[in-house]
Amino acid sequence: MTQEALKQLLQKYLEHKLSATEFERMWGTLSDPALKDTWLEFIRDTWDSPAHRHLANETARRAGLQNVLPQIREQRRPFVPANIRWLTAACLAGLLAGAYFLVRNNNGPEQAPPVMAAAPAAPVILPGGNKAVLTLGDGTVIELDSAANGTLGQQGNARVVKLANGNIAYEAAGQGIAEVMYNTMRTPRGGQYRITLPDGTSAWLNAASSITYPTAFTGKERAVKVTGEVYFEVAKQTDGMPFRVEIMTGTGEMKGEVAVLGTHFNINAYDNESAVKATLLEGAVKVRKTGEAFVSLHPGQQANIAGTVEVVRPENLHEVTAWKDGYFVFNQTDIQAMMRQAERWYNITVSYPRGVPADRFSGTLPRSVNLQQFLDILEYSDVDASINERTVTITP
Repeated sequence: MTQEALKQLLQKYLEHKLSATEFERMWGTLSDPALKDTWLEFIRDTWDSPAHRHLANETARRAGLQNVLPQIREQRRPFVPANIRWLTAACLAGLLAGAYFLVRNNNGPEQAPPVMAAAPAAPVILPGGNKAVLTLGDGTVIELDSAANGTLGQQGNARVVKLANGNIAYEAAGQGIAEVMYNTMRTPRGGQYRITLPDGTSAWLNAASSITYPTAFTGKERAVKVTGEVYFEVAKQTDGMPFRVEIMTGTGEMKGEVAVLGTHFNINAYDNESAVKATLLEGAVKVRKTGEAFVSLHPGQQANIAGTVEVVRPENLHEVTAWKDGYFVFNQTDIQAMMRQAERWYNITVSYPRGVPADRFSGTLPRSVNLQQFLDILEYSDVDASINERTVTITP
């Protein structure tokens, strides 16, 4: 590969636009001595960008650089800055293909680099995939990941169809007044799924989530109920029928709602998160906590619904929706928040018998890595993570 071709791939990486094939090509150049200077220039420029001003100390920057590129550095220096640990795919070449980078903030004492020793083989826990259960209006339950493509059932005047790409859609199959039935799609821990609702709205369900909806939208509004995390691309209606999302707890209580005509937005409403988060990417929505007044959001804003509704502007919108595109994205994320995502995606339980490490992490990983590869990141950051069946134990 030429230097110019690698620079183009690296730029696409920064813009989160790499395809899977391009991703493999880029990381495959790490062992090419002819491209060493291109990689070094890229990392230096990235660290000099406003997004990484916490690496302002030149000594720390140089020392960190010696530790992030073991495959292409000329010599090893036994110094790791006390306040920063930077990991790239180069650190994990041959161990974690697909890690972009991770940053660890550590306020503890300076430590020498860990000595890597052979560890006993851990069970291979694979990442989640397209798994969901569809419950039809008559109580019929369909395991979607094992169902054949084609018509799955008839619901009133609509056929439920599994498309060739695995998505679920509803197709009109009759005339006259639509018979309204209610369907529910649920994803398990370790599952995700996409559905096209009867009005053409697309919804992506993250792990441990659900959406309940009518098989035909009639009346004055299009109303659905969700739990967990769901990303919507709402179809616009010529009659202006508004789309409304009721945000529910796992026990059936309403936390809040989102009202919209046509837009793209994400709802994160897991019961074990501190707040419901509704994030608007395109269009306009109104958000409210149950029983309170609506608050309007503009693109790039997020409503945090807890004791009240707080409107903020996330630094990185890609962090909010990366799950839909197949990535974990962390931005100064504490280890418990990281591992809650891992629990849902890998269907595991996490324990902290000696307390919770205070570290925070930043970076991007593909959700296609297995659990051990995910945990290797913590191991490289001096956080011990062991697996016993489907339980992960974290120790500082």
